[in-house]
Amino acid sequence: MPTQLDASSFLDHLRPGAEVYAPGCAGHSLLFESWLQQAPERCDGVRFTGVHIPTVNKFDFASLHPGARQRTIFLSAELRESWLAGRVDYLPMSYSATWQWLSEAAQFDVALVQVAPPDDNGQCSLGVAADFTPAAWPRATKVLAHVNPRMPRTHGPSIPWSRIHAAIEHDCPLLEAPDPAPDPAMDAVAEQVATLVPDRATLQLGLGRLQSAVLRAVRGRRDLRLHTGMVSDGLLGLIEDGALAPAPDAVVAGVALGSPALYEAVAGRAQFREVGYTHDHGVLRAIPRLTAINSALSVDLLGQVNGDCLGGRQLSGIGGLPDFLRGARQAPEGRGIIALPAATPKGQTRIVPMLPAGPVSVARIDADCVVTEHGVADLRHLDVHERARALIAIADPAHRESLERDWHEITQRL
Repeated sequence: MPTQLDASSFLDHLRPGAEVYAPGCAGHSLLFESWLQQAPERCDGVRFTGVHIPTVNKFDFASLHPGARQRTIFLSAELRESWLAGRVDYLPMSYSATWQWLSEAAQFDVALVQVAPPDDNGQCSLGVAADFTPAAWPRATKVLAHVNPRMPRTHGPSIPWSRIHAAIEHDCPLLEAPDPAPDPAMDAVAEQVATLVPDRATLQLGLGRLQSAVLRAVRGRRDLRLHTGMVSDGLLGLIEDGALAPAPDAVVAGVALGSPALYEAVAGRAQFREVGYTHDHGVLRAIPRLTAINSALSVDLLGQVNGDCLGGRQLSGIGGLPDFLRGARQAPEGRGIIALPAATPKGQTRIVPMLPAGPVSVARIDADCVVTEHGVADLRHLDVHERARALIAIADPAHRESLERDWHEITQRL
């Protein structure tokens, strides 16, 4: 049986040199966060590891103390100060690679988890945050649990009550990420994306304005399924309009991020699975009509995709983009879609001649389909010249002529 956990005993587990797993998404415990903030000196020499999502998991563990560190696969604005101070360990890894590392190599002294109250079988559901914790907690010496009555008990991974070292039951809000307000530019892109989504498709989407717009644009489809790393409030619209297939496995996700209404809806409607399943290449390539839809910052005329750097600055991370893109390209009737507005709000082209030297999120060999508000560029089976012409055709009209000149110069160097 777990011992009773309180702020004092919680902090006793934090010692210099300790490796602590701290989950992201709605698995992040606001109670544990408050305890850490009350005694930041106890974080000296402690390293916190987790998959913390930009704009959602805003808490900077490394800021707690000059001797604290944070290890993550995403950089964000919230971590910028600690990054510049040298207290952030950034791992440039995809979701599938992160899962493998956590399940096979990583070691933790302590795993912090937020779970639903135990059921009659003594199992504590991970609720709406089943992504990486199933890989991490078995590799921790001790598991400290925030048992939160607001965490819904879902169909998915759980932790045996007997495997928890110490626990506290405390009613506390879950992290929320309501859908962003509609954006005309993204709505125009989403309308083009929707032309590629047939009835009976299985969708993968992330968070953000584009993904929300796409879910609104496909509400008229029927028998849709979702197999995705995360679901957002856009799922509620699909449910309301009867767009989902009437099957118990119509929604498979690693996490839910949204409003309390979403958390209530997915409790009995969705199957939650770990990243080792949701992002597994063998699983993905076997899903008929898997349609992976992801956004990007820019795409060049070779088909290379930049999704995480701007002006040489790391803004985010790779996430599950390459996993889903490769899986969708090999699935029966599958599509891997990169969607973005043709230009920035300041009028700068997002279809660029060539990405600058530096990180590339998706290599040109993985290119499939690029969509802007001006149309669809199907890059499959095109030679390099046809590929460039297809991308120029969906670029902002004000930049097409200059892109053609740039491509001519590029071909002289290839």
